[in-house]
Amino acid sequence: MPLRVDDEPQYRRLFREFLRQSYINGLHPFLYRSPVRFAKTLWLALLTAIVIYTHIVIVNLTQEYLVQPTEIHLAPDLVHVANSPFPAVGVCTANKISRRLLRDYAVKLYRHQGNSTLQAVALDVDDMADRLLVLAQFYLSPFETERWNATELERLHRLLSSYYNSNVGYSVRDILRRLSPDCGELVIRGIVFGIPVNSSQLFLKRPTSSNVCCIFNYRRSSYSRFADQRAKDDAEMRAIPKVVFESNSILNSVQFVLQDTPANDFTNTLRTNNAFQLTIFPQEDYATVQSTSLGEILVDHNTIVEIPIQPMFFSSSEEVRGVPPQKRRCYYPEEGSRLMNQYVAYPTRAIADPFRVTSAYRSYYSLDECLLLCRIKSMMEHCGCVSPPMVGSSTDLAYCMLPDLPCLLRWKSIWYGYNEFSYLQNMEEQVAQRQCEHCLPTCNGVSLSITTNVAPLRLTYNSTGYFTGLLKGLTNERPLAIIKLFFKLRFAQATKSQLVSTWVVLLNRFGGILSLMYGFSIVSYIEILYYLTGKWFVYIYRSLKETKPRKRSRAYSLYWHELMPKGLKIMSRTRN
Repeated sequence: MPLRVDDEPQYRRLFREFLRQSYINGLHPFLYRSPVRFAKTLWLALLTAIVIYTHIVIVNLTQEYLVQPTEIHLAPDLVHVANSPFPAVGVCTANKISRRLLRDYAVKLYRHQGNSTLQAVALDVDDMADRLLVLAQFYLSPFETERWNATELERLHRLLSSYYNSNVGYSVRDILRRLSPDCGELVIRGIVFGIPVNSSQLFLKRPTSSNVCCIFNYRRSSYSRFADQRAKDDAEMRAIPKVVFESNSILNSVQFVLQDTPANDFTNTLRTNNAFQLTIFPQEDYATVQSTSLGEILVDHNTIVEIPIQPMFFSSSEEVRGVPPQKRRCYYPEEGSRLMNQYVAYPTRAIADPFRVTSAYRSYYSLDECLLLCRIKSMMEHCGCVSPPMVGSSTDLAYCMLPDLPCLLRWKSIWYGYNEFSYLQNMEEQVAQRQCEHCLPTCNGVSLSITTNVAPLRLTYNSTGYFTGLLKGLTNERPLAIIKLFFKLRFAQATKSQLVSTWVVLLNRFGGILSLMYGFSIVSYIEILYYLTGKWFVYIYRSLKETKPRKRSRAYSLYWHELMPKGLKIMSRTRN
């Protein structure tokens, strides 16, 4: 039906046509008169607020999608715990260095000092033993302080180098391993699934980042710097029988009796108590607690500690693989392997990046492994060497010796974020704390959660000791404790990481919000674009082209005038 010809300017007619013909709800009230004052102004303010709020919601949804395009869903199926690897368990004593073993070692060094031409290091055997305690500082405990100056460290270094008379020098890690209590003294009895076992055959004595521990269910190759020692350690690990956990409950558990060293055998522990220290971690990881949520458990003397372990399986769909790792916050196996085998050129030494093993391709990746090598890289940048207890593999790196200990203590202050040193005045402490943000967890695997149930161990007051059970024949002359490890439940929950949505689903969400608020759609955006650009461009172009305005007797709509049939447009222009 043709519209009435009006004498108002064409741009106003054009605007009215847009309000009348647009599919956007809420524009028609602007065409009618209202007896209420400022009614159109209030309606415009309300409509503007709705439009602004709606687009804020859309922008937030888009930003959330770009930042974190994945989400985690619980799988409907449960997985039997027999499919989960049981973690490794490290048992450590608070006594990092045995006084008895330290004195025996000091006697040998003191005799060697007397037979050598080197400058004397110690006045007697006790003085030598006291000086050897400086080796425990390589664990880089936050509570350690400098014991000896650079000159005294250099003298002890020369004495140890002369004592071992080796081309590669002495090994601090092997010396610490030699001075720590043996596993047969620490874990004295055990039961596996109700059957008594020789506990010494199930534990490996291995250095960790904080102590030398006896580790159960360990599957990591030796990380000694000497090839013969690595071969010996690997053969020892292969000879240990594997314990397979096929069910849950305490009846299907492993139980061990821990016995601490005598009180007169302790040296400086830097701890407020002498409790046993348990470190629970994946079988192939290095025993450290940089990132694992399992952490460490302190087992007090004369207690019985039950440790139920509950796995949770997690995986990621193939669609997630297309999302960058920085957004999905995880690595697939091949991505982790590439990260671990990168190279970095050091400014002071031409050494391969610690993310690469020179002897073989490093294929195993975990979050703890990445953080360990990141910490190694930081040590190399500051001191040019690595503290021996911090090296969890046989990498081709320079090991720090006693003369390097002052630099390691300064690095420790940097790594732990102390800011009272002049070296940190240029905000380098923030760099040290944030330089490992590229380390991410794996996309597929198993995570573990633990709880503890603690009960007191009844003491025996007779000389014959306990009469029955796992403690039969033992006395309380030396502190005892019992640990019990088992799966908590028979089945474990599974989770799966999937894409939140694709762009199509995201647009679907946008359309639902816009339609709900004011009946908006993509066509509405096209209408607005057409009105603001194409229609006004044609209007201005024709206004400049026509020198004499013509009076039109035929009324027609201006809104989609460019899309009218050509003959109808010619007739409307020529008819007077």
